[in-house]
Parts: sequence; structure tokens; C-alpha cells
Amino acid sequence: MMIALCAAIALSQEKPSDVSDFFPLVKGTVWTYQDTSNGLTTIYKDSVGNEQPIGDKGGKLATPIVSKVDSDVDGSTFYRVEGDQVLVVAFDQNKPLPNPYPIIKLGSDKNTWQYTGATQWYGELAPLTIKGSTRRTGQKEFFGEKRDTIEVVMDATVGPEGKMGAKKHQVYVYARGIGLVSLRDTTTLDKTKVDRERKLVAFSPGKPD
Repeated sequence: MMIALCAAIALSQEKPSDVSDFFPLVKGTVWTYQDTSNGLTTIYKDSVGNEQPIGDKGGKLATPIVSKVDSDVDGSTFYRVEGDQVLVVAFDQNKPLPNPYPIIKLGSDKNTWQYTGATQWYGELAPLTIKGSTRRTGQKEFFGEKRDTIEVVMDATVGPEGKMGAKKHQVYVYARGIGLVSLRDTTTLDKTKVDRERKLVAFSPGKPD
């Protein structure tokens, strides 16, 4: 009885995950990124939209981040924070993924995960496998203020096996209260390897309702 009581107390004292602090889905938040690949630089603006139901009426809510190049929409991704994870749930409000997949896991214990399912690739569903890990990386300065950071490493395979599929190695850095601040991505397709780097150059926080 005493052992059970002690276990219950220990569980009740576990801190909830702070994963949402590193991935703020606050309406009106805008990130401006400089994206460099093959010597070419592109400026992206990502902004948080209104929370929306996904799929049929009454579907679970998710929050879109809309990416723009200049004034043209480059695409939208719908996210949901559940427990100690940030999930990608759709790329189209009316077409939820069969199984949402995690891009961050930040619990109090083992911060690694694996996923086998599907994602959108060239406009269609394609097989996706992920091996991911998250670690806390201390404080770093952004825009004149020191913030806690985490590093997420993901190795993924997307698309059919063989020459038509792509392998990706990605290293993300997120800052508390800001979100994504940098990304290093290496994509290998057949014998072609492409390196891409994304850096945050401006940030405007939204205001909670």
C-alpha cells in the first residue's frame, strides 16, 4: 500500500512537457527565414493562422503555419501539440494524414521516437519512416536575449524504396518562446546530394487570444 502511494505521489509530481514553449502556435506569429541551397538564397515568411478542424466537420483542431515566398503562398502545414509531442497532421485542411507524425518529442524521460506511415510528397501520399531524437542544448542568444534551446535530429526516408525515394538527415534548433531558429538539411536522391540551410532573420510574436 505504501509503495503504491509513493508511486502515485511521484507520478503526480512529474512536470508536464514544455514542448509547446519551443513550438509556439500563437495566431499572428511571423518568422522570417533565409534559406540557402546550391548557392541560391530565398526568403520565406511563415505565419500562424487560425486553429481549424481537420477533415470532416467535427474533426480535431489543428493550427496552420502558412509559408510564403515574396507574396506567393508556398504551402501550409497543420500542426497539433499532444502531450510531449508536436505532430504534423495535414497539409490540406480537408485531407488529414492517415497517422499524424511527430517532429518533436520532449518528455521528461527518453526523447527518442520512430515513425512508420505516410506524408505528402509531390502532392500525393508517400511512405515515410523517421528516427528522431531531442536533446536540451542550454541557452543561446537570439535578438539580444538568452533563451533555452533544444536540438532535434531526424533521419527520414520518404517515397518508394530505391532510386525514387529520398533520404534526409535534418538537424533543427528551436528556442523557447521563438520556435525554429535554424535547420541543416541534407537530402540524398539516388546519387544526388543537396545541402540546405535555413536561418531565422526576423521574428514577430503573436498575441494569445
